[in-house]
Amino acid sequence: MVRFLPFLISLVLTVYALFSCIQTPDEDVPHLPKLLWIVLIVFVPFAGPIVWLLMSRAHLNRQESVVRREPSKPPARPSAPDDDPDFLKSLDRYRDPRTTAKPPEPEVPADEPKPPKQPKKPKDAKGSEDSPSETDDGKA
Repeated sequence: MVRFLPFLISLVLTVYALFSCIQTPDEDVPHLPKLLWIVLIVFVPFAGPIVWLLMSRAHLNRQESVVRREPSKPPARPSAPDDDPDFLKSLDRYRDPRTTAKPPEPEVPADEPKPPKQPKKPKDAKGSEDSPSETDDGKA
């Protein structure tokens, strides 16, 4: 069993480095083209995978130290739906008009004259309206 340990370590290291190399974007591959790295990893046991892992880590660390990210800005939109006025307006179409209270009517400012209210005329027993302006000519 101990005889197979170096072969097993080399195989695991090669597979790990190969997948790492394949998944790395082309612009992030250090120093050599990606195809050449794959050939080195597969055909140079131990050294190829170890060199790839060391070089890729050093290349990523160097890129991260050079690139400075701006601090994250707060989101432009509200974080919760109940804080978003557009979302709340969109809910109006789903409300049941029978269960929701009607908003109060806007008040007329004091400087604008209010239209006079017409008093309702009382109806007599027959359903006709009595009008004081009617003249009684005596004919019924």
